[in-house]
Amino acid sequence: MKKYQLKRKLLIQVGLVVVPIFLIMIAAVTFSVYRSTVSGFLEAQNDHMTEILESEAQSGLFGTTFFLDYWEQHPDMTELDLPQKDVDAIVEYFNEHTWSEMGEWLKSSSEAYQGYMAYSAYQLIEEVSKLDESKKSYDSLFIIDINPPNEGFIYWERGKDKDGDIHKLGDRLDISLSDYPELEKLLEEPTSEIFFTRMKDFTMKGSQYIGFKPIVIEGKVRAVMGISYNWSQLRNALIGTVWKTFSIGIIGMLAAMVILFMMLYFRAIKPVKIIQEGVCDYIDSKDSSEIAQKLSVIKAKNEFGSLSGNLTELAREIDQYTAENIKLAGERERVAAELDMAQKIQTQQLPGVFPAFPDRTDFDICASMTPAKEVGGDFYDYFLVDEDHLALVMADVSGKGVPAALFMMMSKILINNYTMQGLSPHEVLEVVNDTICRNNTNGMFVTVWLGILEISTGKITAANAGHEYPVIRQPGGSYELFKDRHGFVLGGKLGKKYKEYELTLQKGGTLFLYTDGVPEATDNSENMFGTERLTEVLSRDPDASPDKLIEAVHSAVNEFVGDAPQFDDLTMMAVKLL
Repeated sequence: MKKYQLKRKLLIQVGLVVVPIFLIMIAAVTFSVYRSTVSGFLEAQNDHMTEILESEAQSGLFGTTFFLDYWEQHPDMTELDLPQKDVDAIVEYFNEHTWSEMGEWLKSSSEAYQGYMAYSAYQLIEEVSKLDESKKSYDSLFIIDINPPNEGFIYWERGKDKDGDIHKLGDRLDISLSDYPELEKLLEEPTSEIFFTRMKDFTMKGSQYIGFKPIVIEGKVRAVMGISYNWSQLRNALIGTVWKTFSIGIIGMLAAMVILFMMLYFRAIKPVKIIQEGVCDYIDSKDSSEIAQKLSVIKAKNEFGSLSGNLTELAREIDQYTAENIKLAGERERVAAELDMAQKIQTQQLPGVFPAFPDRTDFDICASMTPAKEVGGDFYDYFLVDEDHLALVMADVSGKGVPAALFMMMSKILINNYTMQGLSPHEVLEVVNDTICRNNTNGMFVTVWLGILEISTGKITAANAGHEYPVIRQPGGSYELFKDRHGFVLGGKLGKKYKEYELTLQKGGTLFLYTDGVPEATDNSENMFGTERLTEVLSRDPDASPDKLIEAVHSAVNEFVGDAPQFDDLTMMAVKLL
């Protein structure tokens, strides 16, 4: 025999499992590091951005709309020279009033006063922003209008001025609020709370991380102050750190894999190869001593060392089992032959030639028995007691197989003998019951329906020892259960008495007898065939001959059961008066 070869090496198979697991673990750790790094950085940036925005907002300029309105109308404003007395007047007023009050006062003041204060306020914003010059890590600090139709109007911006992206007063961003739902929501639900978000191509090209401070005046968001970071640069810096972590993980994984594979080869693969070769040799030679010698070189103090010893012992037991199995095979063939012979003997004991009485034209009879095992416990019988009396027997022995078959043959002979002696049905059952009980050490029993049909009149004298109800049909009618009185089973108790009854089967009528294997036939869903379905099948062709009736019921049971196993014998008999 050709030695068995593995198509895929164990190391490759292990690698295909372990490497993806390691990579997934490294990726998960790397992703976790990235997420925690980003989260920690953004929290720190949020605090820093909040501090800057609050410091700008606390200047008090935005308690009035005057300055924003003026800057929109005069984006090219310049510094004005006022007489000192006018400057002193403005300062005196400013010291005694709030920015909001000053805004209302300026609205009714001269253009010179308005221009002077608007320019001075603008310079104040610049001065406040310079206080943060040493901490200036942002890319842009800005104030813009978000109210249609002036959305995107730049009031002020300060930043790194890369590539000319920093805007001046009067510039306008080409934006649509529908592209920025966070800002659009501010117009519907005004709030002065600072919030943070990511935006693309807002004050500068590319992705930005922006903190917004809404400027709320008189209950409406007039503009927003924002501080922006270049998110792409920030993300790239973080990704660089993460890649270092990932690279270290890969190097560690490779080192672990080398060590793991070396241990796997010397501790597992090599012993397995020896075991494989030993098993292949044993398959060829069937010699347990040869595999024992082959596996003795495995000295590993682990499961493979134990496995080699177990395989050696298994080979010896297989050799022993093979020898015993050869001996048992001959015994099984002998038993099978005996069972086959028993089945033939049992079949020969039941009347099975049809038509049973070819010279009789006053009745027709047919019967069949299909055992659940090689031999069964059901039996039927029919025989002429005299020219005008036909004995009908339908019986079911408890149990299956050879014991039931032997009990069946004994019961059949007893019933036949006592019936032929001229005893009535109830007398036959009583004598047979007592005979069985005296020698029934195994506690077996048999249910029997025994009837004697007077052919000329159709009168049936019958007794029932715990058997199924017969089914009867009179001419022109349908098949119905005849619920007769049941006695106790034969072999159950010594001295039992049985009662008999009479019924008349008219010319053209049919009597159908059966064992419980018919109504109790079960499909895969544990549903039983039942007597109602039995009578319905019989009534489909009520005038059919006995052999056709039995064939129809047998087919209906097989169709109902499907591929479910047969658990009980199927035995039926039908007799029709002509």
